[in-house]
Amino acid sequence: VAAPAVAADSTFYAVIKLGSTSNSITSDTSIMFGAFGGYAFNPNFAVEGGYTNLGNVASGLINLNALKISAVGSFPISEQFSLYGKLGMANTTESGLGLTGSRVAATYGFGGQYSISPAMGLRFGWEQYSFGDGAIFNQGDSSLITVGTVLKF
Repeated sequence: VAAPAVAADSTFYAVIKLGSTSNSITSDTSIMFGAFGGYAFNPNFAVEGGYTNLGNVASGLINLNALKISAVGSFPISEQFSLYGKLGMANTTESGLGLTGSRVAATYGFGGQYSISPAMGLRFGWEQYSFGDGAIFNQGDSSLITVGTVLKF
């Protein structure tokens, strides 16, 4: 996910993302946001961890959130552009209507990153969270389309 066009000494990065999420449990679509950090071991492999608000479902009555960790593989296309794929696990929580529940979800995705400068980039992507039965909802998926800003340290 991270770092194909990153300078050699830039191994840490942070991303703030915004987008749209579609939830198969209730067929709702809503706005999502998230923030996470990563560490690039080399230009082709990184690890990320962070928070994602998966939006609201059931006409806005239930809020879904996730804390996740992912392994990320990157493939540089040019000096400024790369493609990535990621695979990870998330702990999701759902709350609303006086109920709260949590469960584990598999998460995966792919996308691209354009480096504007050695310290900044833009990322766009698709992510999927697939979770089993929970306290409030049965099994389902949340699909995200995101755009993010990457800051490299």
